[in-house]
Amino acid sequence: MADKGALRVYTELPSWAKGVVVVGGLVVGYLAVTSILKSIKAKKNKEESLAEVNNANSELNTQIQTGKGPTIARSTAEVMANAIVAASNDCGTNEKQIYAQFDKVNNQADILLFVDVFGLRKKVRCPFSDDPRESFWSNSTPPMSLSAMINSELDATQIATINNKLASKGITYKF
Repeated sequence: MADKGALRVYTELPSWAKGVVVVGGLVVGYLAVTSILKSIKAKKNKEESLAEVNNANSELNTQIQTGKGPTIARSTAEVMANAIVAASNDCGTNEKQIYAQFDKVNNQADILLFVDVFGLRKKVRCPFSDDPRESFWSNSTPPMSLSAMINSELDATQIATINNKLASKGITYKF
């Protein structure tokens, strides 16, 4: 068979085997294309998340320079970020735990510090999730910003609740 060309080998196959070869080829092609598209989308999402974190950092520095610094310590923001990830891990979301973290935010500088400290974090994925950020082959999601994690865990009404809490404190940051 080594001296025969691939087309000749294919033409000599029985019709059922030709069907298997064609279907197999289509499956391999589909998997290759979707893998490439997922990779491109993941890179774009990571860049957007990094831009969000970098913007928060520069806005925080501006807030501090104008004398409107954060009321929470960096270590407190770290504990809050860990609590958000813990509330988001696996199947189900602990909305009360997420809301409680935003209760600790008192001003614009606090939320910017929170976004900056959160940075990009992974969460343990739910094996039954239909979230496109969660890969079937990995036990965790790609790194996400605070906004991306909040948007993957909460629905529009719950996000509006957080935004309203923040707005009631004069905070303009929105999720």
